[in-house]
Amino acid sequence: MTKTAPNARATALDWAHVDDLRPNPRNPRRHGQEVMRLARSILRTAWGAPIVAQRSTKRIIGGHGRLEAAKEILAGIEVDGELRGGHEHLFDRHAPGPGMVPVRWVDVSDAEADAMTLADNARALQGVDDPLAIVEMAQQFGRESETMRDIGFDAETLDAIVKSAGDAVLSTDTGNTPEDQADGYADRLIKRVTLFFDAESYDRFIESADALLKSRNLEDYTALVVELVNDAAR
Repeated sequence: MTKTAPNARATALDWAHVDDLRPNPRNPRRHGQEVMRLARSILRTAWGAPIVAQRSTKRIIGGHGRLEAAKEILAGIEVDGELRGGHEHLFDRHAPGPGMVPVRWVDVSDAEADAMTLADNARALQGVDDPLAIVEMAQQFGRESETMRDIGFDAETLDAIVKSAGDAVLSTDTGNTPEDQADGYADRLIKRVTLFFDAESYDRFIESADALLKSRNLEDYTALVVELVNDAAR
């Protein structure tokens, strides 16, 4: 068996214009409306992973969706009510010119290139999503965020994730005392409020909580949570 050094046939990062790159006609992954969502996500954040391509043919191995998204951006698209992109768009501040995207060239045969494309799309080689990580990341943007919607986590999808995972998705490590449990429930409550309440609903929630504080003659929310936990334990 011939042994080769890892990445022995891959080059350092390079740049290429989108018009010089060729999609693989045998690529098993078919793209549709998600290309536009990806384009908006790139414009909201930054260009991420480089496109991987076969050096001899300039045929794409990994990154077909990113190439299509780049073309949409160069044509100009609306993002959050603002027209962005266009033919003079720079995908990175280090890019040598408009329309240039980061590329990693690899010296492989056509068969090896096809195998790499299959591996890039193979679900058997991918992991599974952690609901807790998704919820924690989503909190940074909010339940109704256009950013999260374009990524594929709209409000309904986030609701379904929490519902299917149960309170475990929002739980924290707690002790056995009522105070310890209260801290855990309080943290869980904060996560729910942050993710699932818009500004108006949040205001109503706080008004209800304040009214409950007053009716129980309590001074703060921690005391209220402790009392509610004790009530539930009886």
